[in-house]
Amino acid sequence: MLVNKLEAYESWNIEKPNIRSHSRLYALEPVGVGTPYVESLTSYIARLAETHSVPTGMLVLHELAPFLKEGYTFQSKDGGIDQIFANQTKALNGMGTWVIKLIPALESLTLRNDLKSLTMLNWAEIIPQRNLLHSVRAWCPICYENWHKNEQIIYEPLLWSLNEIKVCIHHNQHLCTKCPHCQKENRLLAWDSRPGYCSKCRKWLGISQENISSEPVQLTETEIEWQNWVTKNLGDLIASALNLSSPPKEKIHETLSACVNIIASGNVAAFAKQIGRGRTQTHRWCIGKSLPTIDTLLDICFQLQISLLDFLTKEVSITDFDNLHIPKLEEPIRTVRSSYKIVNTPTEVLQTLKTALTENPPPSLTEIVKRLGYQKTSVLYYHSSDLSKAIATRYAEYQKSEKVDKLKLILEEILANQEYPPPSMQEVAERFGTNFHNLKKHCPELCCKISSRYATYCKDESKKRIGILRQEIRQVALKLNAEGIKPTNSRISESLKTPVAILQKEAITIAKEIRHELGWEE
Repeated sequence: MLVNKLEAYESWNIEKPNIRSHSRLYALEPVGVGTPYVESLTSYIARLAETHSVPTGMLVLHELAPFLKEGYTFQSKDGGIDQIFANQTKALNGMGTWVIKLIPALESLTLRNDLKSLTMLNWAEIIPQRNLLHSVRAWCPICYENWHKNEQIIYEPLLWSLNEIKVCIHHNQHLCTKCPHCQKENRLLAWDSRPGYCSKCRKWLGISQENISSEPVQLTETEIEWQNWVTKNLGDLIASALNLSSPPKEKIHETLSACVNIIASGNVAAFAKQIGRGRTQTHRWCIGKSLPTIDTLLDICFQLQISLLDFLTKEVSITDFDNLHIPKLEEPIRTVRSSYKIVNTPTEVLQTLKTALTENPPPSLTEIVKRLGYQKTSVLYYHSSDLSKAIATRYAEYQKSEKVDKLKLILEEILANQEYPPPSMQEVAERFGTNFHNLKKHCPELCCKISSRYATYCKDESKKRIGILRQEIRQVALKLNAEGIKPTNSRISESLKTPVAILQKEAITIAKEIRHELGWEE
């Protein structure tokens, strides 16, 4: 039978399919990414460990440690996370070296690319680490309890890690730092870390609002207002990290300089006074010599009534301060140094400095300032920085020499007093509020004599003690021998004033000698 029409069959695609690579660890989604209440990195690690049904410490040591320490291999004797992080787990939510290493390691294991937003790393260039983070774990027990009742994910927001966050604004409740069951503080990341549970006693940390405390700590309106403002501004800072590139280090001094120009007509001293800060420190911030800490930044922004995020990321203009209660200055305040009066010519000041370098005992810069009728040593550095430094160095050496002489006199008196029993160097150091290494550094010979005398005393006391022990062992052994009983160590110990004394090396030797003498041993 002839077939006039060809039948069409289904075509096959023989190209190799694009199969997505698998992550080694479960690609757990962080909570709240891009929001003010994003999860902290330490919380994410603890939840990741819980997802894999292993202790947090085991996950860190088995999976993360090889990325963090080259050549690291897990051994059971390693003991804990401290072997890796050296007690610095509080910094893992911040911006230090460990965070820079930890995030790529976690992202390679989970194949996620948003874990940087779980830390403060985005602000590393313009916010110092000092005063940034709590030293221990902090939490709101009411938040934990509510999340648990509503079957929500139990986690720790990054906000709770920040040192300036003292209160949960949702419940007007101070953050807790001690477990209500064992009264112990928790590290940010420990071997048994688990969100919502104490890492020490492993008990639940959540408490309902009704049971939080019979006498809760009342917050003042000022505290509530401040904490609301701080939480709002730090929350905005955290939320913006996902889509905002890290601002340059110069941003701080550029913004502060603009504020000085707008508010104080370019007068740094006037601006510093208005914000309640020192003129010198404010000037250093404005020229980029140093950076204000996060608590200082928040305080400045609060006084200027500008958001922290705008302060760090935007160009400020005069319209930003329209509602500012601090009056703007039309003319700069004169910067005449009223803290001292000019009564000396530059030549007289230089001559005074040169003369001071020849005086004995050498005077301090403070003393020279008073002679000249000034109040601040900065005026001396203005006239001659080199001479002022030389005087300061000479006076410091003189003070050091005086201190050493005083220490020598004290040690010589101790040796001359022939105190009995003679004190050890540790005891001498404690008496005079110093430490042994400091004494040994400045007075090595005298320290050696005191230590030698104490060592001789200890040796003599040891000989006396052994002599008394020998006599006591001999009497007990002779008594047992007279009764026809072999004076073994255990039998002798039963009759000693201090039975455990028989375990001493000297006592064992003495007992053996006496048994040999009595014919019980060859």
